[in-house]
Amino acid sequence: MSHRGNTAGDDGGVRQNNEPAVLITEQIPPLLAGWNKEQVCEFVNAASLDWFGKDRQTVTGNIKLPDLLGQVLFTQQLPFIQSVLAGNLHMFEAIFPVPGKPLCQALVSYIPNLEQDQVKGFYLHLADIGYLKQSRNKNLAVEKELLRAVIDIQEKERAGIAELLRDNVNQLLVYVNLMLQGKIVDEDNRKFTEDMMHTIQQAILELNNLSNRLYPSGLSMLGLIPSIKTLLSGYRKEYEADIQFSCNDASIEELKNDDKLSIFRIIQDFVSLLLINYGRLIHIGLSFHAFSLMIRIVYNNNGQAIDKSGSEFRDIQSRINYYGGKVEEFQRGENQVFITQLVFGRRD
Repeated sequence: MSHRGNTAGDDGGVRQNNEPAVLITEQIPPLLAGWNKEQVCEFVNAASLDWFGKDRQTVTGNIKLPDLLGQVLFTQQLPFIQSVLAGNLHMFEAIFPVPGKPLCQALVSYIPNLEQDQVKGFYLHLADIGYLKQSRNKNLAVEKELLRAVIDIQEKERAGIAELLRDNVNQLLVYVNLMLQGKIVDEDNRKFTEDMMHTIQQAILELNNLSNRLYPSGLSMLGLIPSIKTLLSGYRKEYEADIQFSCNDASIEELKNDDKLSIFRIIQDFVSLLLINYGRLIHIGLSFHAFSLMIRIVYNNNGQAIDKSGSEFRDIQSRINYYGGKVEEFQRGENQVFITQLVFGRRD
């Protein structure tokens, strides 16, 4: 990314002195900006023109952060903005749309501006790390291929078990159920037979739910969003849990089936882990834009930390790693916030 220093007449309110810090700030390509609690820019260096297509004079004192970032990007960044205004420091990688560049891999830092332990605002630092990512991606190419192979093997095993349950065991139970319907010949065996039929019907339903969780057969036909809603509906009934779900953009269905399956698995495994071991309040949000997906899960963990050494979380982490994602976690009131951002290739 190019950068601009000061030019004649381009003071933009910057102090005209020889302080080294001021001179360095103006020359560096990363963006450095300060925002007050109302999210109005108080100062920004010359890099704002490269990052957002707006010069310093336009931004300083005039533009709020939601207007500068745009609605989609601001919504993705909002959890970090709210957290930094609560006094928390955040540093992570994210995708930023930059003028002239469809996707820019950035190192994002939110730094609270503290005065006598009071938050007055925050600093935003953006650095283009695309060239570092390219170098790192080359080194990770072999590891990614191995990880894909492991994921594919897991999915084939799950699909095989699901097919066995759906096509063999399920059909056998249906056959037995039909046979029993013809055996009600008198009142003596009516109740016994009806109880058996009810039990078999329950077994059929549970087998269908189990086979769908092992391999969501409706994913390719119905799509990702309906499949997730069906999954969560089953969890609500089974655990009597308050689970809410939202997705901002139906174009997420344009992703490849393998990618949609990975998103499904991340949500499935994480929610299952929470329901079995932790809380019952779970809010899931998918924010999809330019083939970049942010998964945001808010949950009440009843004060218990998630065991990240277990196989359940390792499976989640392996899929996140495959897409170059990072996990951000922080506390908000009584709830825990889990965020990861994944980047996908375009559909073939």
